[in-house]
Amino acid sequence: MHEWWTSLLEPDGLLLREKALTAVDPDDVLTALRSGRLRRIQRGIYLPRRIEAVPLVLARAALISSGVPDAVPSHQTAARVHQIAVPEDHCIAHVTVTRDERRRNRPDLRFYTRSIRCGEVETHDGVPVTTVARTLADLATSLERTRAVWALDDALRRRFCAKADILAVIERWRGGSGCVSARDRLDEADGMAESILETAGRLVLRDRGVPLPIPQHELRAPDGTLVARLDGAYIREKVALEFDGMDSHGLPEAVFRDRWRQNGLPELGWTVLRFTWWDVMRDPDQVAAIVQRTLRRRAS
Repeated sequence: MHEWWTSLLEPDGLLLREKALTAVDPDDVLTALRSGRLRRIQRGIYLPRRIEAVPLVLARAALISSGVPDAVPSHQTAARVHQIAVPEDHCIAHVTVTRDERRRNRPDLRFYTRSIRCGEVETHDGVPVTTVARTLADLATSLERTRAVWALDDALRRRFCAKADILAVIERWRGGSGCVSARDRLDEADGMAESILETAGRLVLRDRGVPLPIPQHELRAPDGTLVARLDGAYIREKVALEFDGMDSHGLPEAVFRDRWRQNGLPELGWTVLRFTWWDVMRDPDQVAAIVQRTLRRRAS
């Protein structure tokens, strides 16, 4: 079906309201929105239902909608372009502007004014976004602690950049809002966690003075056969930690694999402690206490 907006679309599929109104009546736009054939991406910017709202398109929409020529998509908006793990809030975009160009935050668009230095912006298909290192530094100041450390863990594990690159960005800020917390979050990241639950579990243990396990430890039988790859391992005490996130362990294949693994560990003298998201987030003191008691019992 040929829609009236087909010839008005931008190369990336965006439809700008000002261009649409040169061709049709405002009621036609409203009708298309109400029917779902068009969806609103940002103020005055739409996307046809058949076109996927990929991160780079959303970043360009935020750039245009900001009304600031030198605005740069940043924070979560840039993170999604870089495929960094961040919370799902696609209804909100983030841009950084100069202090003189600061705008009032909107429900769909947030503005930041920390200065961007040379080398902290890169272009993707003509759309400027903050670099991976600058994006992670921004996230370390703006996200809740667990989410921030998980974003750092995820990016470092996948080698998107090095810790030194992120630290260099933070040090260039020379103080100011969020610098201390950004350094703390970076110190807490180890780039080993493979899920946000593993990151959260590590922070719970760290905060309560419990020794941290060796992450992603491969446990092998005497003949060299791989028995399990443990989320966390205390080798001397032979205590294994497993963090059961719904994203991976909820799948049937993973369930059977986990059960087989759990059955094989006691044969090698290991104790397995399994924790869910509910355990870690709702009762972190109990999680830490269980790990601590088990370590003491096994050590004795």
